[in-house]
Amino acid sequence: MKKTDDAVKIARYISEFLDVYAPNFLTTSEHTLKSYRNALGLYINFLETESVTPGSFSRHCFEREKIEKWIVWLKESRNCIPETCNVRLGSLRVFLEFLGSKDIEYLYLYQEAQKIKRQKCTKKKVAGFTRDAVAAMLAVPDVSTKTGKRDLVFLTLLYATAGRLDEIRSIKIRHLHLDGKKPYVNLIGKRDKIRTAYLLPKVVAYIKVYLSVFHDGTPDPDAYLF
Repeated sequence: MKKTDDAVKIARYISEFLDVYAPNFLTTSEHTLKSYRNALGLYINFLETESVTPGSFSRHCFEREKIEKWIVWLKESRNCIPETCNVRLGSLRVFLEFLGSKDIEYLYLYQEAQKIKRQKCTKKKVAGFTRDAVAAMLAVPDVSTKTGKRDLVFLTLLYATAGRLDEIRSIKIRHLHLDGKKPYVNLIGKRDKIRTAYLLPKVVAYIKVYLSVFHDGTPDPDAYLF
């Protein structure tokens, strides 16, 4: 196969991966999609420093030796920390897996990339909010206003469920189960995975007040809570 044939095929597969495959079959997260795009963009930038242009792409540009040089380039030229290098490598691996699924001649590239060791990262101790900090945060909303009631419930749910912003924003009325012995809410995470979070009585009380203000009468089960 001529190099020009490789170049056209790889360029087409990059476009298909970013514009069609990733958003439809891998994730709906804009953050993750941006990570894929950034990783491939940085890899192309690196190849240009190696005198490789998109028009001269070949499978050899994505072999293990070249990817390892890319990681060194990320650290030395881009000042990327180990965690960032690992994210970029992970994104490139996802693309190479897709590439191998589209054309068996490229399958070995993904297999080689899987053997590249991740960068060693320093473990960071995560410190949670103190009770005083949580109390201060929840004291900010003005509950005498309609907006303040909403903000208080939103912040309370964030803290009580350890949910992500998009999980809380995705809560629908039917996800709430407030009247049982153990009230809970179903959170819809990435790839539609469901996680159950049990709610304390005080949180349930806040939610019921919110429902009476923002969802009068019989709420639509498919209506969003916020």
